[in-house]
Amino acid sequence: MALEGTLRDFSLADIFQLIGLQRKTGVLTLRSAEDVVTISFLDGKVVAADSLHKRLEDRLGQVLLRTGMIDQEQLEGALREQMETLERLGRIFLKRGIVNRDDMRRAMEKQILQVIFRVFRWKDGDYQFSQETSIDYDAELVVPISAESILMEGARMLDEWPIIEKRIAHRGVIYLPTPAARDAEVATAEELEELESFEFETEPPVSTGKLRITPVERDVLALLDGLSTVDDVVKKSPHSEFETCKALYTLLTRSLIREASRDELTRALLHAAAPTPPKPAPLRLPWLAIVVAPLLIAGLLLSPRNPMNPLLGPSPTLFASVGTASSWFRLWGLWQTLQARATLVGSYPLTLSDLVQDRLLPERALKDPWHRPYRYALYDHSVLVAGNAPSGTPDPNLILVQHLSFDEELDTRASRGVTLAP
Repeated sequence: MALEGTLRDFSLADIFQLIGLQRKTGVLTLRSAEDVVTISFLDGKVVAADSLHKRLEDRLGQVLLRTGMIDQEQLEGALREQMETLERLGRIFLKRGIVNRDDMRRAMEKQILQVIFRVFRWKDGDYQFSQETSIDYDAELVVPISAESILMEGARMLDEWPIIEKRIAHRGVIYLPTPAARDAEVATAEELEELESFEFETEPPVSTGKLRITPVERDVLALLDGLSTVDDVVKKSPHSEFETCKALYTLLTRSLIREASRDELTRALLHAAAPTPPKPAPLRLPWLAIVVAPLLIAGLLLSPRNPMNPLLGPSPTLFASVGTASSWFRLWGLWQTLQARATLVGSYPLTLSDLVQDRLLPERALKDPWHRPYRYALYDHSVLVAGNAPSGTPDPNLILVQHLSFDEELDTRASRGVTLAP
């Protein structure tokens, strides 16, 4: 009997149940507008799962990296060997003694389940089961997973996802720990059952002592740095997408995290954008410098053509170039602030004075070293900031422009350059 159709007519749970009961061997292919997923069965049990457009968390190397079993250098070395030998990545880690067999089996199972549980949330798609006599899979590292256990866990997740998504408005929100989270401690094994019993209640229970959290919640709390969105946290988390989002839900319900304010996001973005000053190298004076240094100093003092000669006074050319460089750095800082505000608010300000009113910049940051205001223009498809040369005329080296669309006509005009009135 051919097993194919649409998920609207025959759900994934029904498909798994049928394959499991009939102990079928073959490959189930599921297609949606976003992805193509293949799930391999051996005697009704799952032994492999793969995704055409699989996310970062579904790759075995990333699962091992995020759970701390390997480091970045070990991953890159194993990937290079895989490209040369075409050997399975898990085998390479095992052969090198980086990961033991039990940990590798758990990682492989985690990878397979992450692919499958995401498909359980598909609203639409097509399926086709191709019956085979045998399946090629890594029998040494993969323990077959019963369809029943996957169905039970999948059903629980389907029930809880809507509750989680109702509380977490969207994946772009940024959360911060509350002061109460600093006092939270990881629960003991005996306390974990009590914690899990109220995770999806509307009101958290009254605490009689120290706040207890699960190990997953502890790991998720550590990832809330003021810049990471929910999507970022999911990608960085050593746990599955469902476990991570469920931990965020529970932390929100217990008031251990809150949504970051606009001011907090602005400060975090500006702090992240600030360049880190390089550490000065230790001063060393080679023996040759002892001989050459007096000659250089004499040349600076005696050469009438040297613009740095202090006996002849400052050079206007030198000071003009230094002023232009200073103006560029101010202009760049202003530009970065504009981009940060646009990211947070969703639009650019009408005037630069809005940045001062929003307490993002002081008034002096809107002017160049010669106390002239920078020019700012907001068009339908672009935004521009520009400064003047020391003479007061437009300086083509002090222009920053951003196109807000990829319209071909706009790009053509931009390629001709920008002309500014004095």
